Amino acid sequence: MVVTTVEIPDDLLAEALRLTGLQTKKGVINLAISELVQGYRQREALAQLERMNHNPFMTDEELGGRPTTAS
Repeated sequence: MVVTTVEIPDDLLAEALRLTGLQTKKGVINLAISELVQGYRQREALAQLERMNHNPFMTDEELGGRPTTAS
């Protein structure tokens, strides 16, 4: 674990606490870092799929031409 001192604008922190319902600065910062890392990992995974020229979703044609709309 790393102990770090950072300056966070009061209004931004207050809004983050309100939006998340979290009670502590530490909780908000940990959530923000976790979501940032998750977003970057997802982008990396999508980029790898694109480089592989792979689409994990079936097209209408692959499904036999049937529409995929939900009723």
